[in-house]
Amino acid sequence: MNFATTTWGKQWIHSILKIGRPYRMQRGIDYAKDDRRIENLSINKGQIFATVQGTAPSPYRVKINFEIIPNETWNILIKTLAKKPINLINLLEGILPEEITVIFEENKYSLFPDASNGLNAECSCPDKAVPCKHIASLILYLSRVIDYDPFILLKLRGKTKEELLNDLNLAQSLDYFEIDKTRNIETKLSQNIEFTFNLPKISIPEVKQDLSNSDLMIELNKFGFKFKKPGKYIETLENLGNPPNLENPKAFNMVLKAIYNIITKEIYKKVANIE
Repeated sequence: MNFATTTWGKQWIHSILKIGRPYRMQRGIDYAKDDRRIENLSINKGQIFATVQGTAPSPYRVKINFEIIPNETWNILIKTLAKKPINLINLLEGILPEEITVIFEENKYSLFPDASNGLNAECSCPDKAVPCKHIASLILYLSRVIDYDPFILLKLRGKTKEELLNDLNLAQSLDYFEIDKTRNIETKLSQNIEFTFNLPKISIPEVKQDLSNSDLMIELNKFGFKFKKPGKYIETLENLGNPPNLENPKAFNMVLKAIYNIITKEIYKKVANIE
């Protein structure tokens, strides 16, 4: 069938429609090929709704329900996803990495619901079989949409694109906080280590004993240090530009700026504590 072209689009079809009977599936294919039959499409958390025009004068109402992942599991998923920003970049470019699918499966929730034990769906048509041809046509129709927007799979499981991006940002900030605590412990331990390198070593606390904060910044500037509060305009990224041959430069730029902002803000916080 000429619907999904991506691996995740095809997996969406096979995971849900493998329980359908051949005749109904063939009729569903015929309906899905005619875009005029499917209208009022609405994709919400845990549910898809649409009207499908059959042989009757009035279209049939189709609803397909999906289990929403609990918040505690989402928290685990977010922390795992935040460890590799490249996965987020791929998602923003319309690609669903296999690694993301594996992460969900390892946490007992697949992005592709297994309909082997039944599909939670209903249609207002006289055929009470699930899936009927109208349900099947909607699944097939959606596969082409999911090909270009895999975020739909996550939304059906309880997270919109905006919520996911926001949660990932928070998760990354928490990771930096944990890293910072670990480094503080390592710094305290290293104070008792005798350095054998023949290099000058000046610690900030020692300098602060004799200098005020303003004098300290003046002394640091003599060594070429200059700190300023991060702003919205990122000069370094603007000068370098995006790498060539990106399929979605805007998405890549957005993620890179988000990561850059997190790092620069954390560095500035460390500098600001020299008071």
